[in-house]
Amino acid sequence: MKRIKNIMIPLILVITVSTAGCKKYLDVNQNLNDPTAVPLGILLTSAEQRIGSLFAIGGTIGNGLGVYTHQLMQYGAFNRYGITATAMNGSWTTSYQVLTNLDVLIEQATENEQYTYAGIAKVLKAYLASMMVDIWGDIPYSEYNRFGDGISQPAFDRDSDIYPQLIALLDEGIENIQNPSSTEVKPGGDDIVYGGNATRWVKAANTIKLKMYTQVRLVQDVSAQVAALLSEPASLINAPAESFLFPFGPFTATDDRYPGYGDYSAAQRGGQIPSHWMYEIMKGVNTDVFTGISDPRIPYYFYRQKTAAQSAENCADYRDGGFITLIFGSNSRCVGGSNSNSYTLLGIYPIGGRYDDGSGAIINASGGALNAANAGTGAAPQRALTYADRLYLEAELVNAGVVAGDEKALFEAAVRASIRQVDYVITEWIKPSQAVPALEAQAGDYIDAMVGRFEAASSEERRLEYIMTQKWLSRLGNSADNYTDYRRTGFPKLFTPVPLGTVSSVTSPGGTGGLDEGVRDVSNGTPYPVSLPWPQSELLQNGKAPNQKIPNTHKIFWMP
Repeated sequence: MKRIKNIMIPLILVITVSTAGCKKYLDVNQNLNDPTAVPLGILLTSAEQRIGSLFAIGGTIGNGLGVYTHQLMQYGAFNRYGITATAMNGSWTTSYQVLTNLDVLIEQATENEQYTYAGIAKVLKAYLASMMVDIWGDIPYSEYNRFGDGISQPAFDRDSDIYPQLIALLDEGIENIQNPSSTEVKPGGDDIVYGGNATRWVKAANTIKLKMYTQVRLVQDVSAQVAALLSEPASLINAPAESFLFPFGPFTATDDRYPGYGDYSAAQRGGQIPSHWMYEIMKGVNTDVFTGISDPRIPYYFYRQKTAAQSAENCADYRDGGFITLIFGSNSRCVGGSNSNSYTLLGIYPIGGRYDDGSGAIINASGGALNAANAGTGAAPQRALTYADRLYLEAELVNAGVVAGDEKALFEAAVRASIRQVDYVITEWIKPSQAVPALEAQAGDYIDAMVGRFEAASSEERRLEYIMTQKWLSRLGNSADNYTDYRRTGFPKLFTPVPLGTVSSVTSPGGTGGLDEGVRDVSNGTPYPVSLPWPQSELLQNGKAPNQKIPNTHKIFWMP
């Protein structure tokens, strides 16, 4: 199904700001307009599109947390863990716009006995609010959107108090979806996630619950809840086609491509390029984890605009053959040079870009225009919760002793599902004109090597590291959940430059000789942020807002 981005966004903005003049969009403190009597399909499509965009690579959260979890690099504040409260304004406001419109959808659908719409909206609301808690911690929840009750300054709820309410909301959503009225009109093409498939929405809701229970396992006994969910595996996401995805369309007259694809057409590339840390782990040259095992996903994840024999435009901060990027915290003289037609870009799987066939073709044609033959379709979905994710959750739960099970078998199944997921997304969603070989046909030796490494692991902690590192590799593009997993488990191990880390230099292997080769000094004076700051706009407008947190000490409730 194709997302109608440029049509739906203006419609929903008219709904929320048509009487607002030059004021900001509807946020948690402003009832600029009461969006009622809006067609349910418009509200649903817009909510799904905007949730996908919020967390995708190409947005503030997706890019920033991608750098924090060392899958991405970019020029800007996120390098060296920089973040400002002002930078959070847009993501916060958009999140509350969507929550408010979902409330309208729930109210209108319930009043008109359109229970499937109401149920889907409750699942979406629970998912979005849980992600907001995971990122910010305490947020306004019980008092937001209660202007009719005279509440214009909503209090911040404790994060630990919100999670149980979201579990209950998911249960309500499941109940609504499973008990439609006899006269209701079911969602169809306006539901761009599942096309109105009620069974898949129930599976998604149950798998979101499994994810949330797993995230709180260190501070709460969830063994009974988890066992109940896992006792009915068919009630969970059970195949790649059932994954919880927010789709984006190809480049057409209405440009609705994946947000991160924008780096392909940017005048100056470097907004979201691959991290050398992730690349070295996948190549098998990291000395701590998966050493000596080369990942066959590399040409699907990364696209090199240069071959090893070709020169870059300017001195490259990090170069290994045709792989060219920036290094987190680098003080190299090579950081400032423009390398738009040399940087390695994210490839076909994460953003719908180009599969790396080794040709070294630059994305731009002569004259600077985007070369359509080399650029891919941009039609990648945002992968919120996949079948592979579900299997990694189960493997973690068994590893932690929360439930019984075959940890090795689950790990192997999760890695296999991660490989199949790449083929599924490319074939069913991205649909490139470029010939792309099937990944699964090439991955047998890799899977065997991973399973062997897992079986030989010396401790439960080491096996957990393998589970979380493989999950991190599989989940390129879901930066927010990677950030959550790292904060609660400590895995995967991240690149940590001095003075706060353990690395003081990085060797750029080079490719063509000269300035591309050599040791790069790196540094970082900012502690790792364990939650993101509350937005400056909220602190200024809301008299009940707390004082600004210290991001490197303000833990989310589920952290150990």
